[in-house]
Amino acid sequence: MRYLLLTLLLPALVPAQNPDIDRLGSELNSSQVGIRRQAAIALGRASYPQSVRLLQKALATESNVSIRLEIVRSLRHIVFQRFPGYPQALRALGRAADDQFEKDQLVRLRASEALWEAAKKDLLNPVPFLDRNLQDPSQRLRLSAVQMLRKLGTPATIDPLGRAALDKTQSETIRLKAIAAIGAVSLSDPGALGRQIAVANRRTTQLLGQPPLIDQGSLERRHFRQIFYLSSVVRDAQNSATLMLRAVKSMGQVKDKSAIAALQEIIETHSNEAVRKQATRVLSHVLAQQFE
Repeated sequence: MRYLLLTLLLPALVPAQNPDIDRLGSELNSSQVGIRRQAAIALGRASYPQSVRLLQKALATESNVSIRLEIVRSLRHIVFQRFPGYPQALRALGRAADDQFEKDQLVRLRASEALWEAAKKDLLNPVPFLDRNLQDPSQRLRLSAVQMLRKLGTPATIDPLGRAALDKTQSETIRLKAIAAIGAVSLSDPGALGRQIAVANRRTTQLLGQPPLIDQGSLERRHFRQIFYLSSVVRDAQNSATLMLRAVKSMGQVKDKSAIAALQEIIETHSNEAVRKQATRVLSHVLAQQFE
């Protein structure tokens, strides 16, 4: 047993075809937790497509949370090493991040983090997974999704963040974070090099059934959509003053002339004096930026 595990932990020493992989997979069904854990670790270090299949199967049937976490780590390792079968490993992580299939919030969080890290390596577009996580039963995962969308900062993140900002079933904390993130999204065009990178990675995103990394239509509509969501928060009288004030502040962070008309409307018509004053301050900054 120890010899088998050591052999699999050193892929460079393993022959191209290893008949012991399926035998190691059978150890995922052992009654001993330690054996199952070591088998999950070893399969993540073995560069064989059947490793992913065995880990996927175990992820669906394993009752021990600590071992499911180990399986997620192994799938993550397969993805980052780009071992054979890594697109299937990404799909398995996507399933592990879904509350319809995985009931433990820590497992879902770790799978979501692995997908986020994969996105930073241009292995997939994470927005669909993060958008789904905004509806997760766990507030911790919903908050994590908002934070990851903010860090991603592409035009494709505006709609998920906007929906979260307007969603009254979300907690005020998450709505505030989403409103702040809308204002903080970096919306500069990626340029010729950025578009070339997106094209180069499109084959991978299509393989995973994901949309392209850059949507030209999103680039063209970017500022309008930011102001639309933020002004919608301010116009809704049922929202708290805290949400409205944060939305007005974010409108100023957009740094685009499209915010001027919305801010003028708030100054002229809004019933809350504090919101009107905030809009006046923000408008003065926006106008100053227009003439810099």
